[in-house]
Amino acid sequence: MIRRVKGAAGGAAGGAAVGAIAMVGGAKQRRANKAAKQQAAQATAQQQQQEEAQATATYQQGIETFKRAFSACMDARGYSIK
Repeated sequence: MIRRVKGAAGGAAGGAAVGAIAMVGGAKQRRANKAAKQQAAQATAQQQQQEEAQATATYQQGIETFKRAFSACMDARGYSIK
């Protein structure tokens, strides 16, 4: 009977050690996942800012093209645009 108790105690201790190791591994994985998500979010935000800046530049270029064309048209008709 004492052997069974020792065996059960040893099994419980071994199980606790394995569980502790698994918890540490799980915590490391969660930290790694969180860091990866933050890095991906930062990369996405940076890409969105670049796309927005490009869209703004394209819009401004279109406005300037329109203004030049409109001014040339009005000048051709004898109007002065300043």
